[in-house]
Amino acid sequence: MSRKAATNNSRNNKAAGQGQRSHWLKRTVLLLVKLLLVAVLVLLFYLVYLDSKISKKFAGQKWQIPAQIYARSIELLPGKVMTQQQLVARLEALQYQRNPALSAPGQYSVSRNHVSVYRRAFVYVDGYQSEQLFSVEFNRSGINRILQRNKTESINFARLEPQLIEHLVSAQQEDRELVALQHVPELFKDTLLLVEDREFYHHHGVSPLSVLRALLVNITAGRTVQGGSTLTQQLAKNMFLSSDRTLLRKVNEALIALVLDYRFNKDQILEAYLNEVFVGQNFAKAVHGVGLGSRFYFAKPLSELQPAESALLIGLLKGPSYFDPRRYPERALQRRDLVLRLMFEQHLLSRQEYELAVQQPLNVISRGQYLQQGNAAYLDAVRKELRQLSLDAADKDKGIKVFTYLDTDTQQLAEQALQQQLAAQDAALQAAMVVADYGTSELTALVGARQATQGGFNRALEARRQIGSIIKPVIYLEALAQYGRYSLASKLDDSPIRLRSNDQDWQPENFDKQYRGPVTLLDALVNSLNIPTVRLGLQLGLPALNDGLRKLGLERKLTLHPAALLGAIELSPLEVSQLYQTIANNGVHRKLSTLHAVTDQQGHALYTRNHALTRRYNAAEVYLLQYALMQATQRGTGKMLQLTLPGVTLAGKTGTSSDYRDSWFSGFDQGSLTTVWLGRDDNAEIGLTGASGALGVFSQFYSLKGANSLVRAMPEQVSLQAFSLKTGYSVSQSCLNILLLPAISVEMPADSECIN
Repeated sequence: MSRKAATNNSRNNKAAGQGQRSHWLKRTVLLLVKLLLVAVLVLLFYLVYLDSKISKKFAGQKWQIPAQIYARSIELLPGKVMTQQQLVARLEALQYQRNPALSAPGQYSVSRNHVSVYRRAFVYVDGYQSEQLFSVEFNRSGINRILQRNKTESINFARLEPQLIEHLVSAQQEDRELVALQHVPELFKDTLLLVEDREFYHHHGVSPLSVLRALLVNITAGRTVQGGSTLTQQLAKNMFLSSDRTLLRKVNEALIALVLDYRFNKDQILEAYLNEVFVGQNFAKAVHGVGLGSRFYFAKPLSELQPAESALLIGLLKGPSYFDPRRYPERALQRRDLVLRLMFEQHLLSRQEYELAVQQPLNVISRGQYLQQGNAAYLDAVRKELRQLSLDAADKDKGIKVFTYLDTDTQQLAEQALQQQLAAQDAALQAAMVVADYGTSELTALVGARQATQGGFNRALEARRQIGSIIKPVIYLEALAQYGRYSLASKLDDSPIRLRSNDQDWQPENFDKQYRGPVTLLDALVNSLNIPTVRLGLQLGLPALNDGLRKLGLERKLTLHPAALLGAIELSPLEVSQLYQTIANNGVHRKLSTLHAVTDQQGHALYTRNHALTRRYNAAEVYLLQYALMQATQRGTGKMLQLTLPGVTLAGKTGTSSDYRDSWFSGFDQGSLTTVWLGRDDNAEIGLTGASGALGVFSQFYSLKGANSLVRAMPEQVSLQAFSLKTGYSVSQSCLNILLLPAISVEMPADSECIN
């Protein structure tokens, strides 16, 4: 072949190769373009999907908000029995700060006989209560008057905000308290953006410069040490993704951030971040949002945080566990001071403010102060009542406010009384207490265990135990209701008796094994005599006892036998309190309750208590029983109260079950009713009577709380009448050997002549 031909062939082969490569390149580019188009389409479809998913959640209800449980509000009015020290203690429990300048809500000052208060705004049962500045003037008996600050006129009423005691968080819920952006202090917002995302209001959800800067730092370090996530990306991760550090998660995070920034304005995103961000761990509950974080660490609203407190809360967002100020205070302090330094350098704080702030200690409350740790038995009762309400299921997850009747001072005193009285007793001895305002039937305190801060079995509600002589007032009230037949002077036979009870021979005995022959109805109850009580109960009949229990408020049906006349029936302390509520309230029954009202977050009522008041016994009949119960605390089984509370008139009844297994006392002063039970969970003997056990707790409680002497006006139907000491019949007051007792003015069987 000639050289020319070879050259031509070479050129042809080269041209063919170039053509093939050009063709392959075109096909590759075309394929890449197609793949790119497919990727773009997939990305677009994925973005549309994300947009739909994210917008639906973000525009609607973002979170399930736990119900907030509040104690009762403290009402202040002229004439109220309250000392200056008690008001100050209540303000400090609400985390008010003492400041003579009274420059902001949440502060108070003290001068001579005045306490001035700058009360916070809050939402209550009757709607929004704005901030209020007032002064309370005290005299020796209590509150003298209430003055509007800087004004001379008096006001008749002021109220402190109720104390938040619990968030009802289910196992699947996160704990948070929503805060609106307009209620977040400007200093807090500016500091947050300074630390977390300085370009927040200028980028579109993702900041490429931040990503590159973080990438360089991580490459240099050889590991992931810095994130380039914007605040919007952090929100995307927290709300929609896991915490896995994978490339796919980071891509999703960026895409979601772009969608959020496109769909929602910056203020909406910032508000969501403030409410979503993780701020700490309260035992098994995750604490989310700076609103709840402020209460969790400082027990005050976000609006009241000082610069040092704001710096700490913002600083620990980088790692709430690592910078936990309760576990690692040195780390937390260093982190706080770093944030304060940034605030000063960026002119958010003056030099004076900065120097003052860095000198402050952490001032973090103990975990026990958060949400008033304890109240387990009371909160258990609240939950039970809430379950019985017909509330819309959707409302329950929107942060409803539950206002209760819990008096935190009374609760603490009840727990303290139990601890003091039982300190020397066997560790197996358990206890329960129920305290109520019997006029309104408001449950103000509940103790369900000897260690009151522990949850578990709530003996105040669930422990049904034999009540012993606690039953006797029910029997005697039924007799006194038959006032043509019985009076306080009626004679009852105290002599041996034998009968069948529950298919067994039964021979009841008095506590002291003695027999007294004829005794008055009054003395039989005052001294808690068993045999006269059994005889009286048999005269009335067991159906009368059943009817009496029902009228006084027992909602369960019981099968009764003769031994029930001495308390061989099982009731809970709450059920006993319900019986005595009607007795203490002059025969007017109202169901005991922990719940005052339930509202939504804006204060619109979802439930308001409306338990009816019903008269179950005539006031005159109950007056006679109350007279006997007062005598029982003066000269009968409760006479110890005359030594421990001298000069105070109380009414009540002891109770001891068979074999000394249960010790009871239920009694009342002018305003409150308290029932105490002591016993063992295994129902073993405790060796205590009502007088030697439960009565001591009752006495200690009222010694701590203060007792108001019981005063009862004699009803029109009742008058002081003369009765024969021998027969118990009504006689003339001119006769000898008579007994003067209150009695209902009806025609009673009378002696034809005086019997000496």
